[in-house]
Amino acid sequence: MPVGFTSLRSDLFSPSQERLRIFVLLAGCLLLFGAGIGMRSLWNPNEPVYGEGTREMILNGNYYIPTVNGITYSDKPIFYFWAMAASCLLTGGLSEAGLRLPSVISGVLSVLLIYWLGRQIFGIRAGFLAAACLATTVMFWWHSQYIQMDQMLSFLMLAGLTCFFAAREIPSRRSVLLLIASGAFMGLAFLTKGPVGLVVPVAVIGAYLLLLWEPLWIFRREVVLMAAAFLLCAAPWYVSLALTGHQDFLADFFIRHNLERATDPFNHAQPFWYYAPRLLSDLFPWSLFLPAALLVPVRNEMERRGRLFAWLWLAATFLIFSSVGSKRGVYLLPMYPAVALLVGKLGDEIFSGEAPKWMQAWARWALRFLGAFLGVAAAGSLGAVIYALAKGVYRAEAVSLLPMGALAACGAFLLFRFLRARHLPAAAGSLAASLACVYLYANLVIFPLADRYKSAVPFCRQVVAVVQPEDEIRSFGLWRWDSAYIYYTGRLMPVLRGQEELEAYLSQSRRVYVLVESSEMDQLISELKYPARVVLRQEIGHKTTALLTNQAERPL
Repeated sequence: MPVGFTSLRSDLFSPSQERLRIFVLLAGCLLLFGAGIGMRSLWNPNEPVYGEGTREMILNGNYYIPTVNGITYSDKPIFYFWAMAASCLLTGGLSEAGLRLPSVISGVLSVLLIYWLGRQIFGIRAGFLAAACLATTVMFWWHSQYIQMDQMLSFLMLAGLTCFFAAREIPSRRSVLLLIASGAFMGLAFLTKGPVGLVVPVAVIGAYLLLLWEPLWIFRREVVLMAAAFLLCAAPWYVSLALTGHQDFLADFFIRHNLERATDPFNHAQPFWYYAPRLLSDLFPWSLFLPAALLVPVRNEMERRGRLFAWLWLAATFLIFSSVGSKRGVYLLPMYPAVALLVGKLGDEIFSGEAPKWMQAWARWALRFLGAFLGVAAAGSLGAVIYALAKGVYRAEAVSLLPMGALAACGAFLLFRFLRARHLPAAAGSLAASLACVYLYANLVIFPLADRYKSAVPFCRQVVAVVQPEDEIRSFGLWRWDSAYIYYTGRLMPVLRGQEELEAYLSQSRRVYVLVESSEMDQLISELKYPARVVLRQEIGHKTTALLTNQAERPL
């Protein structure tokens, strides 16, 4: 094995180098998740919704009930909006970076927490490998910089389950405090996304106690304090809504957005097996190691209980979300830490040479596949550049793929070189390092370039220049909560439903404006009974957006 790699590994996994490990994980995650978070605008479908809800919260000083486009937003509870508002106020005002910061912090804390938990159960090296695995899982990396509450939900559930396991299985004078903290974290999870923040952790804990033949543990006095902490964090906001005449909000949230989504979904309906392929793609590349990780050997009672806890964590999350009707890939985020724990333990066994031969063979074949994948990705980036230059389209964007392709090629070369020398630790390390470099390059270069085509900012600036504060403006053809144009113009735009409403609006004698988004803009305009003048028009993403008026437009 290379001398430098051996020396680094020896220093990193030395019991005396705890601060070094924390620094490496903290600095690496802040760079990996935080770099470039202010370099692109809010991207549909979710980021503008939460961004606009936060903008209206700060602007109106209403921190009680979220609104989007002036309409009560009862899809989700309040805690994530509070986190974004606090982040923006602490960082100097409303901004893309401030809005994304809660997701970044949730991702970083999740990595540090899974390191601590893995260290307590399986040892230093297994904990560190679990943390590295989690940080470089493709969809975990993505959601650690994306404005959506699921990353915060995942962290809060991880924290609740970690505190529970530590209180039960790790001898400490702080066991009661840990149980109280577990209840508090679950309460905040409930305040972040509702019942799921309680159902999944309780299912994991309940199954764990049953399999240990300790169901009566829930009647201990400390559990009462745990439940009280949950209620103290979760209940006040919901109860206050019930007592102040906001029962409609509660009914819409609990019945429509929870019960109906689970039993008779009105959107995102998917078959029971939907998450099986998503498990492979969303936890890439470490999902390839999961079949072997599930059977990883254990050496003592703590490891046996830790592996059982991770098994149940993974299984309960997967089965619960598979059983509900509404399914999205992001819903599996709370399961990622459990997968990381098992893969980290597998890596520890392989690195120590104590893993069964079939597990080592599985790891080698998985690494070969991933090396080939990196090689194909590198070749694909080169092919894209050649095609773009030959066709004369998107040349600058295509050329920007070359460094990413070079990083992938370098990773593939190192991975195969170490595999040929039978250095599995170095091969896995080169894979993780190359992925981290590719992710970082995407943050700083690829995403800002993609933002040129996805961003509504240039169009909104023109809208602000044309539409005066006293002018009325509405929207048509947008999803109900589509908020990018609202956020970047700072103007509420009531939605016109149907062509009749649009025509009646344009038939007014006074000047009015309407922002229209359509994939068939020309046909839409030609079919209007009342003539509409196109003031602005721009391709944004895969749709055409236009600003229409019913009278001769003012000069720009």
